[in-house]
Amino acid sequence: MPLFNAGKLQAAVDVAKAERDQYFIAYKASVLTALEGVENASVTQERIRNGKLASSAKSYGDAASLERTLYKSGETSLLDVLDAERSLYSAEGALLQSRVLIATDYVALNKALGGGWDGAIDSSRPENVDAKTGPRLASKPPKNKDIQGIVDRLSQSAQLGNSDWR
Repeated sequence: MPLFNAGKLQAAVDVAKAERDQYFIAYKASVLTALEGVENASVTQERIRNGKLASSAKSYGDAASLERTLYKSGETSLLDVLDAERSLYSAEGALLQSRVLIATDYVALNKALGGGWDGAIDSSRPENVDAKTGPRLASKPPKNKDIQGIVDRLSQSAQLGNSDWR
């Protein structure tokens, strides 16, 4: 084994570092692409649906108000008023379900990325259950600002209709 190999060992180290950096960049790009796909597939579509449901609920509210006015003036029956109000309540229920689904999707995305949890959850510690707020951990877990930043950028991108959020 020669003592002097004209920098071959240092060159091999430099090549290995460059390959490592290249693999890291490819990994990061694939994670960001997957994240963008999840955002576009679920939350964006649900936001569009939510907007349409909000418009529908407003229209049903206007119709129910008109039916009440017509009923008070004697132009329509109580059955028509009740039917309009039933339609309004149905549309409002669908709108609320859509809002819950958006929140659930964001929570699932945050959990999938490990948001807010720096380690394993202690399963020996009991959960607090409050009738008003539901189940939760005994103390709040620490927040992961990097994941929160990604979720915030995704939220802003969805609100702006921009798919290139990077």
